[in-house]
Amino acid sequence: GSRRRMKHHTATAEPIDETTYRKEDRNDHVEDNTTNQSNRSNGNPKEKQGNENHVKTLQMPTPEQMMQEEFMNHCAVRSVMSLVMGGGMGVLMGLVFGTMDNDANLAGEQGNKTRTAKQQILATAKSAGQKSWSYAKTFAAMGALYSGSECVIEKARAKHDIYNSAYAGCFTGGALAAR
Repeated sequence: GSRRRMKHHTATAEPIDETTYRKEDRNDHVEDNTTNQSNRSNGNPKEKQGNENHVKTLQMPTPEQMMQEEFMNHCAVRSVMSLVMGGGMGVLMGLVFGTMDNDANLAGEQGNKTRTAKQQILATAKSAGQKSWSYAKTFAAMGALYSGSECVIEKARAKHDIYNSAYAGCFTGGALAAR
């Protein structure tokens, strides 16, 4: 066929050649399903219609892309990213739930006195801020602990499957329950 073979490369910074595959090369032994009945009756099942004879190009990753992927798969990097994203999610959740907190609404009522609108807004903002900080710490801890333990378990087992997530979830739940 017209396939170009990939060269074996070491981990140097030399450029890697593209490899192309044509549809006919992959499917020499398989009849094209898009061929209509008239082509079959003409005895030419391999006759192509329209632009089906296209070339797909596969590119090998560059050394920079490989270094980036290796960096992103490091357990410490994964844990820090989960810590930051979990903290951000906790802040958002705290803002939502903190504004709906009834304790802030009821705390200002002393006897028969009620608070002014300004006092109510300040109390609600304070409650939302406290909830945000609390949720941010919890979500950040959960995210970092789960992500880090999953990465360590995956590297220890040398497998990438669903059991790593299950084991990491059990470990994270146990660690947070013990806290």
